[in-house]
Amino acid sequence: MLNTIYVLLVAYIAVAPSPAIGFGGTRWRCPCHKSSSALHAWDDGYADARHSTGNPTFMNRRDWIGQSALVSTVFLGSNAFADDSISARTVPKGKSVIILGANGGTGRECVSAVLASGRSCYATARSGSFNYDEESGSSLLRKDNLRLFQNQADVSSLAGLLALVDKINSSTSVSVGAMIFAASASASGNNALDVDYQGVINAGKVCIEKNIPRLVVVSSGAVTRPNSAVYKLLNFVGNGIMKAKIDGENEVRALYNNQKLIDQGVGYTIVRPGGLTNEAATGPSFLEVNQGDDKSGRLSRADVAQICIGCLDVAGTFDTTFECYLKDTAKPVDNVGLSNILRSTDPTSYRSGNEGNGETWSELLGGLKTDFA
Repeated sequence: MLNTIYVLLVAYIAVAPSPAIGFGGTRWRCPCHKSSSALHAWDDGYADARHSTGNPTFMNRRDWIGQSALVSTVFLGSNAFADDSISARTVPKGKSVIILGANGGTGRECVSAVLASGRSCYATARSGSFNYDEESGSSLLRKDNLRLFQNQADVSSLAGLLALVDKINSSTSVSVGAMIFAASASASGNNALDVDYQGVINAGKVCIEKNIPRLVVVSSGAVTRPNSAVYKLLNFVGNGIMKAKIDGENEVRALYNNQKLIDQGVGYTIVRPGGLTNEAATGPSFLEVNQGDDKSGRLSRADVAQICIGCLDVAGTFDTTFECYLKDTAKPVDNVGLSNILRSTDPTSYRSGNEGNGETWSELLGGLKTDFA
């Protein structure tokens, strides 16, 4: 009994490397960040629209976004928004992105990363109210950002999500190009099935029905390792949350395992982060990706957000599932608990053979194996 308690305690501390406790998409407290680090880590030449064009008072901001995308395409060409060459399996910068769970720690970082990438963003929450950042004059999360919109979304409601996409697509010429699922069960742990299972399924169904090119799901490392201390602890505290996450993942993969969807360029990406921190983003050269769920570590929410947005620009992430963590925190899943307790930056010598590294997002993410090989 004491050994069991010790293992659970080790896992609990391991996944709490910062004041906000979490592993992957599982969070028990979501602080409202005063500023976002995502803006500083993205350096692709996009300025906040209000700084480069002024504040247009002769049209509403949805119309302004549509006109901006049109003008950019006319004068700069169809590839004006591309980091990498755009293919049917990437999401052009001229498309908007919906963030589900935008008020959570990772969700807010995703909003910032979307905006910093030059795309317009629909930040959604069950309440319908996004927690804007009005204290920092340079923040992308200010209410006067012409590319940021707040909307109500309950991921447990399929009809509600369908209506949300219809509303967005009918109100602007900039159609939805991606949906990022950053929602997770609340601290009470009472709704894991509604959010982490049914919510993910609903998001997949909506993206397929509405022909949205990419669904990105923030899941969790160790989600396929039910005998690991991390899984047992989080599943217990979260009232079945890890089981809900892996079951949701499996349903998404089943939904998208369709050659017609693949040919149409409608796909998904499942991201499995390690233990989450509130530190600044590091960038691709400090990160590692893996497939097989046998290695993990820790990384910041800002890093996770940038990975999610990077997936939209890299065709190699289409229909893939992968883990991510800082290279110098990497450990086998069974040992990651003690490593995170000690804040270790001594990477493991273990190699799974499925690791990915690189100096750019294309290099880091471009070598992933598809789930449907």
